[in-house]
Amino acid sequence: MKKISLLFAAVLLTAVAFAQTTPATPATTPATPAEKAQMKDLRKDVRAYDNKKAEAKQAISKGDLAAAKTDLAAAKADKKDIKADAKTLKSEGVAHPVKLADKEVKKADEKDVKADIKDIKTDKAAEKAAVKAGNKTAAAADKADIKADKKELKKDIREARRDGIKHPVRRVK
Repeated sequence: MKKISLLFAAVLLTAVAFAQTTPATPATTPATPAEKAQMKDLRKDVRAYDNKKAEAKQAISKGDLAAAKTDLAAAKADKKDIKADAKTLKSEGVAHPVKLADKEVKKADEKDVKADIKDIKTDKAAEKAAVKAGNKTAAAADKADIKADKKELKKDIREARRDGIKHPVRRVK
């Protein structure tokens, strides 16, 4: 009887403690047009920073240290812009603006890759239908579209990898 009453008291105290705590609020997204413009600028800065760092890596691997130095200096300037934008957004009430911008950049990259894969699939289906119908000119045009879409997909995959997505095609599927 004593154990049951102590267990009941412990459960009651736990329930009271949980009732007093407030739930955690998720990271807020920008609401005002000024905040949206600031976030857009932050996303551009994050993308520019990623590109400059990747260009510096390529220059170092090629042995062009002067170009690598200028790319790293530009990346450092972009990092300062990122920090300034993040400070402004934090003062406006956006929680974790840099992390939010990184997520948005990655989401946009995944969306681009997904759209390219969808275009390739539709062009392949159109080419197959044109071949089946015996329309050689349409099949040739669809083949050219597929080639252009594959080139665009390759470019988008390269950008996604620069922005930190390890396997952009796997993530889309």
